[in-house]
Amino acid sequence: MMHDYYLKLLLESVDEDKIRSFEEWERENKRRLKGKSVEEKRIIWQQEEIVGGKKKDLILSKEKYVNDFYPKPTDLQNLPRKSVLIKISFTLKKPYTSKDEGEFHIIDGRFENPIVRDKFTGLPMVRPSTWKGHLRFSAEKVEYDEEKKKRIIKRLFGSESGEDVALKGRLYFFPTFFKSDAEKDVITPLRRDTRTPIKGRSPIPIEVVKPGSKGEFYLLYIPYPKGKDFKKEEIKEDLMFLAKALKLMFYIYGFSAKKTSGFGIIEEKLNEGKFWIKSNTKIKEETFSRLDELENKLISYSEGKDE
Repeated sequence: MMHDYYLKLLLESVDEDKIRSFEEWERENKRRLKGKSVEEKRIIWQQEEIVGGKKKDLILSKEKYVNDFYPKPTDLQNLPRKSVLIKISFTLKKPYTSKDEGEFHIIDGRFENPIVRDKFTGLPMVRPSTWKGHLRFSAEKVEYDEEKKKRIIKRLFGSESGEDVALKGRLYFFPTFFKSDAEKDVITPLRRDTRTPIKGRSPIPIEVVKPGSKGEFYLLYIPYPKGKDFKKEEIKEDLMFLAKALKLMFYIYGFSAKKTSGFGIIEEKLNEGKFWIKSNTKIKEETFSRLDELENKLISYSEGKDE
């Protein structure tokens, strides 16, 4: 059973202090929400129903709040066989930055986008949609048979906008929170061809999460939808390809804005690497310390006989 981790806090509320579900709230406010995106609606709902609904006591502990967003191995119990949950605890080797489109800060007299932060805790974060975009970018760079690669990417990430047939992908992404605050930094605009400073362009102040900061990445793979031509070999193919894409994203291309500056790269040795895979009768756990190990272990487990 899939969970909305943004709602997990609400499930702990007492009966007399219930909060309306997003769907119920959206129906009741249909007219005033006209023209707003789903993400904008969710932000308004959170502000009105959680903060405005006297739920501040639920988010006083940042540690508890952050952990409530992450999936748990037991969540696999109600998912299809061969579903996989991957956890990667990492340390930044290069800075991480992003642009918060919702607000602006004035830095040294100039308007600059701040880093994306969680609306409740103020912690710098990586949104699920950001993870998906950067992993898809890296997936396109995997050296693989081009026709097979297109099919796998579509299975993992779903259809792109504009395609006639909408297909949901097999990957589910979760937010990452950095518990160390962002700091101010400055980058110098460079020419693309010579990588030398551009004359007349002033250094740009930005917010970054510094190298050495730690974060946790969670990714859920569900071998569904299967489609009429589904073959069991797809699972092995998906997981092998996924491991290659993860390695490229974390070690080579990064998951940050300013890719060309090397932002968003992590240390090769992980703080912790784990994955859980569901068999017929139990959930198996495996560990890894580097992403190089992940591919072989995923393949081995996906080929194993169910118990």
